[in-house]
Amino acid sequence: MHRLFRSNRSALPLLLAFLMSFGLWAAPAAAQTTGRIAGVVVDASTGDPLRGVNIGLRGTTLGTATNRDGRFVIADVPPETYVLAASFIGYETIERTIVVPSGETTRVRLAFAPTDIELQGVEVIGRRAQSYTTDYSFVATKSATPLPLVPQSVSVVTKEVLEDQQIYRLNDVFKNVAGVTTFSGYNDYTSRGFRNQDARLINGLKAGFSFWTNPILPHIERVEIIKGPASALFANTNPGGTINMVTKKPLAAPRQAIDFTLGSYDTYRATADFTGPLTDDRTVLYRLNVGYENADSFRRLQFNESLLIAPSVSFLPTEDTRVNVDFVYSTVSTRLDRGQPIFNETENLTSTPISFSLSQPGDFMDNTNFHVTASLSHEFTDWLAFNSSYMKFRYDHDLEEHRTSNVFLPNDPTTLQLAFIKRKQTRTVDNVTNYFTIDGETGALAHQGLLGFDFLQQDDNRTQWGARGAEFFILPDGTRTPGGNVGNFSLTNPTYTIEGRNPSTYVANWFSQPWLIDPVRRRTYGLYAQDQIQWNDLRVLLSMRHEWYYDILPQGDGTTRTVEQTSWLPRVGVVYSVLDGLNIYGTYTEGFQPQAASVIINPQVGGPFDPEESLLYEGGAKATLFGGRLSATTAIYQITKQNVLVSANDPGNPERLVQRGEERSRGIEFEVAGSPVEGLQLTANYAYNNAVITEAAQPANEGDVKENAPHHMGGFWATYTLDGGPLEGLGAGAGAHFVTERNTFEESLQLPGYTVANASVFYTVNNFKITATINNVFDKTYWVGGYNFGRLYPGAPRTMLLKVGYTF
Repeated sequence: MHRLFRSNRSALPLLLAFLMSFGLWAAPAAAQTTGRIAGVVVDASTGDPLRGVNIGLRGTTLGTATNRDGRFVIADVPPETYVLAASFIGYETIERTIVVPSGETTRVRLAFAPTDIELQGVEVIGRRAQSYTTDYSFVATKSATPLPLVPQSVSVVTKEVLEDQQIYRLNDVFKNVAGVTTFSGYNDYTSRGFRNQDARLINGLKAGFSFWTNPILPHIERVEIIKGPASALFANTNPGGTINMVTKKPLAAPRQAIDFTLGSYDTYRATADFTGPLTDDRTVLYRLNVGYENADSFRRLQFNESLLIAPSVSFLPTEDTRVNVDFVYSTVSTRLDRGQPIFNETENLTSTPISFSLSQPGDFMDNTNFHVTASLSHEFTDWLAFNSSYMKFRYDHDLEEHRTSNVFLPNDPTTLQLAFIKRKQTRTVDNVTNYFTIDGETGALAHQGLLGFDFLQQDDNRTQWGARGAEFFILPDGTRTPGGNVGNFSLTNPTYTIEGRNPSTYVANWFSQPWLIDPVRRRTYGLYAQDQIQWNDLRVLLSMRHEWYYDILPQGDGTTRTVEQTSWLPRVGVVYSVLDGLNIYGTYTEGFQPQAASVIINPQVGGPFDPEESLLYEGGAKATLFGGRLSATTAIYQITKQNVLVSANDPGNPERLVQRGEERSRGIEFEVAGSPVEGLQLTANYAYNNAVITEAAQPANEGDVKENAPHHMGGFWATYTLDGGPLEGLGAGAGAHFVTERNTFEESLQLPGYTVANASVFYTVNNFKITATINNVFDKTYWVGGYNFGRLYPGAPRTMLLKVGYTF
């Protein structure tokens, strides 16, 4: 897959130019002896535009479907009186008599009234929402629960936000979420002051993505972030928050969409999204998402080539039974970017350019992800239902890289000693969740009960070896140890000469881990019960989970060692409806995270270590405004976490870790999203967070602010589209996000705060939409995260993207 379609790049601009020119002349090309019908379709209760609505003229073959802005055009309509029919799943059908004069455009506005359709037990078919906000969540309670009734902060970034901001990777989502920012250039982030490197959820099931690359999102419906520990739901999770990515499900209404994007740094993208029924009775639905990207980078020697294919099928044999099957295959070919090194012990972050890299031309990293998910929902009665989901995930990783060994030559702050790593890895994850939902009443109390069982098995196997130093490796105190023939790297006179794969001159002198006959295996079993109790305007959530953790570690002599841990994980929440559209809530929940098997088995790390434990207290308010068109959430919280592993900063052994006693995070968050007036969509967030070390291995560090945990962060994004007039379909978007100063793992190195502005302009004509986006409008130099003087992660300079999309 390495640079798969590079030879076809020259054809893409010609294709894009053709599509753009076609979109501009297609509208006025209709013969003047006919007329046109143009209109918009919205949800009558929220005013949100509806995408994929079937529009047709009774007794003719003329028809179309609405685009993502709810708009449609039927061209070349003979002058006559017609019955316009519009239908969409979950809404009442609309029929309206209209007159189409010769040479004129007849404009209509259709407002659909929702029908009373019960939410699914698990998300099997696609949803109709088309806005910056959503009104429910499955992942927050493992059942379809309106977000205002969830006693915990849950942030949701919908596909409309992803599309309008042209977001393609997960780490770009976080600027839309209060209290969340990227930690580095890898697949990790900081939420409420805590670094999260854990596996991401897909449709509520744990996946096994690589830490080194970010998931791409062309097949994602929305990204949800549950703030605080979610162990009562998903066993071992990070206390700052848990990410869930919801895939696009099949729709009952047919719709097809393709788009092409080109941009700065030789960026080319293409996506396709096809969905609809496979049978006349709409009991079998399909969806196919495809995404491709080929792009260079402002970072030297860096590039990304990715391909994703994601088909899914939903089967609805009866009103009581629903089945969905998703397949997702993705590949990424790139080099591992270890960040920008700067001169040692200097506060000048621009002592080297932000494009500076230690990678060599022969370095490579190829990652492949594949997973299949099957979900079943069946209602036995109107009060008892069963839900089951299974996911099989496989990750393959092949790497050769040159990187810093975190050691500068003595008395030379401009020369780093290099290291070389060669690694192959596979990871497979089997994840099963089964639960019953039970609705009932006891006197004046209404209950929504849940009883379930989860199982997860993760197998990891890898072989790797490392070499560092030239003829000898110099420690900071001047001590010389035998080297592995890896040369030093001058930051003032860099050389990029190492070509090819698997340099044969290196001698492994750092670590070596052979491929194991039996992989490192983790198994977890969980039993849990939950009840959401309602009495008048008061709702109480009570849940308890018991989890068994087993790490099965090969010993190298044909035997294995099993490490067993167990934990009780409670969760208590309260929601009270103060007014119509205003709820206040409070929650208490505990978290648990056993140390990774890779830490337990690695002799270089320095264990054994105790598991991580956490505790959350949170309170807040959730409101719906403007007739439900706008949602707002405010949260105040405190999180404590014990037994955190951090780098020992041991130059002689970069793998060695130490354990902190306790970290504490306190803060307040605010988020708002929706469409307060027609044509305007917005999302905004702000967070204050104070995350400090309260108990440390070195008492002098107690009271220090945690790494990459800014005190303030926030942002906004808004778009406005003209409805009517000669500029109908023209719109613009603008926004910005900011982060204040952050500490790194080096006490003397702090990253400055930054504010980055973004803007876009778009035009919809017929079924074409053209979007131009500028990110980092003012070309701000900034750093999204960093570890030390050898590893900083700069943000991208000003970049531009042009996308042409067609919906049919």
